[in-house]
Amino acid sequence: MESYRGTDGRSGTAVLVSEEARQRWLHAYGLPHGHAHDRLPGAGAEQTWTTSTPRLNRLARMAAAVAEVPFAVVNVITADEQHQIAAFGVDPSVCSREDSMCAKVFLDDHPAVVPDASRDPRFRDNPFVTGVIADVRGYVSVPLHAEVPLGSLCVFSSAPATITPDQLVLLENLAENVIDVLELERRDRQLDASLAEAAATAERLEDFARQVSHDLRTPLTSLLGFLELAQEADHEAQAPELLRRADGAGRRMLDSLRDLLDHAVSGSHLESGPVDLGALVHRVQDDVADLAARTGATIECAGGIVRGDESHLRSLVQNLVVNALKYCPADRAPRVRITAVDADGHSGILVEDNGAGIPPADRDRLLRDGGRLRRSGEPPGTGLGLGICRHIAEAHGGRIVLVDTALGGLGVRASWPVGAAG
Repeated sequence: MESYRGTDGRSGTAVLVSEEARQRWLHAYGLPHGHAHDRLPGAGAEQTWTTSTPRLNRLARMAAAVAEVPFAVVNVITADEQHQIAAFGVDPSVCSREDSMCAKVFLDDHPAVVPDASRDPRFRDNPFVTGVIADVRGYVSVPLHAEVPLGSLCVFSSAPATITPDQLVLLENLAENVIDVLELERRDRQLDASLAEAAATAERLEDFARQVSHDLRTPLTSLLGFLELAQEADHEAQAPELLRRADGAGRRMLDSLRDLLDHAVSGSHLESGPVDLGALVHRVQDDVADLAARTGATIECAGGIVRGDESHLRSLVQNLVVNALKYCPADRAPRVRITAVDADGHSGILVEDNGAGIPPADRDRLLRDGGRLRRSGEPPGTGLGLGICRHIAEAHGGRIVLVDTALGGLGVRASWPVGAAG
């Protein structure tokens, strides 16, 4: 594999880098890189790169003035092309690396100074010299070298020309300025990315705080309910069982809090794997036992395996089950059916109920904007549950859809490609 002299960014010592590594550095600098056939469809050989900035164009103009020639360009050499990312006196263009004059010398440790390219054996048959592309005669190419060779600062004319040693020193200084500009723009992009990540982190923390409050409310309600019943028990024999159930609710609350905090520390990372849906639903039934008992609810699950993050999926199922129980009309006992999604390379969960449902016209809005329909007679609530479930599905690389169900209420289908869930 072709190798080039590069620089270790930590120690500054010279190292050998591969062409593949050089292309990665071009990408890091926001420069054209790779092979022409890897570009987006429709990007032909005449395409010019959009990285050119006023600062680079000014440096090209200064280079032409220093060398007292009419033309100057900043060239980047990719795997098989030369891109002029800044220019003075000519329009920026793209040519093949094979036709490029600078591609023959940009890996050298020193500038190439050619008074008449038509007399130089390296260039006399080049299409930029023979008239096929241009009629270059006087030509100077100063390598652009950062961590790896990137390309060149090139000045040229259509007539033979020479430059003085002082002019060459100034051109080398301008080439260093080009690298400084590219490095500054790379740091600017890194800063923008860091700021965007910080904003996303702040948003995730806000969502996390809401999720903690929402997910802990159900086991906390059960805990308080069992303690209240234990205090009011008519027979001492009932108290130990109620206290046992209160203790279980408290432990489930602590488990949920620990899981949520773990995910807060790990960010958006998922620990995906096969999850036993039957066992997961059994734990959710324990979490909502008090609410299910008060509403006379029936929760069904046929089992199955779902691919995903277990604690996230538990939160998803719990939120959907709680919504189904809380918002079921008073004229019926809630019924909830939970099944595993396993079709067309997707995994996920379908939760169906026999409640009032959501009109099709309102479904996309509720999924997109969150909130509730605020129907008369419904209990108070924040409407966060569905939004939390949407975020969980998206974290797995999938989405949520609201569908009709044979139970007569609403079906919530959360699914994702199996590969996306890890």
